[in-house]
Amino acid sequence: MDNTARSVEDRYRNGDLDFESAVREVTGADFTRAFFAQIVHGLSASNPAEPALSEHDAAVLREAGFVTDPTAATAARLDRHIRMQNLVQDSLSVAQAAKHLGVTTARVRQRLADGTLWSFDSGSTRLLPRAQFAADGPVPHLDKVMPLFDRTLHPLTVQALLTEPQPSLTVEGRPVSIVQWLSGIAGADREIEQVVEVLTAASWESA
Repeated sequence: MDNTARSVEDRYRNGDLDFESAVREVTGADFTRAFFAQIVHGLSASNPAEPALSEHDAAVLREAGFVTDPTAATAARLDRHIRMQNLVQDSLSVAQAAKHLGVTTARVRQRLADGTLWSFDSGSTRLLPRAQFAADGPVPHLDKVMPLFDRTLHPLTVQALLTEPQPSLTVEGRPVSIVQWLSGIAGADREIEQVVEVLTAASWESA
C-alpha cells in the first residue's frame, strides 16, 4: 500500500473520512451514491445459502489463512461487487459498440452471436466491455480467439484474462495481457496458439 492509500486508511479509521470519500480518494474515480447503492443491492441480494466467493477467491482466502474469517469473506465479496460495477460503468452498449466499430447494430449482434465479440447481461441491458476495443476499432486478432472463451466464465474472469499480465505471454521478458499480446503480434498460428493455451488453462482452473 502506498503512502497515499495508507494516509486515507488512517483518516478513515479515525473518522475523518466517510467510506465513499475514502474510496474516491484511493481510486481517483468520482463514484456516485447510485454506484454504491448498486454495491449495497448486490450484497443484500446475495443468498447466504450459496457460496459468497468464487472458487478462485475462496482458494486465495484459504491460502491466506482466512478460512473462517467472515470479515475477510465480506471484504472479498465487496471488492468483487465494486469491480463488477466498474466493469458495468465502463462497458459499451450495442449501439455504442456499433458506432465505435463503424458498423450497424445488426452487425454487432451478429458478431455477438458468433462469439467474435464478448458481452454480458446487466439487468435487461447487454454490455460489451471496453477491453476488446482498440482506439480505432477492435483489438487485432481478438476475433480469432474470442470464440474459444469458455462462456461459463464470470465477466470479471474474462476481463482479467484480457487485461492482466499472463506469465506465458511475454515481450522482451515481461509478461503482458492477452490484449497487449494480440495488439503486438502479426497473427501467426503459433502466436494465436499461445493465447489459446492461456484460455485452455483458465477453463481447466474454473472447472
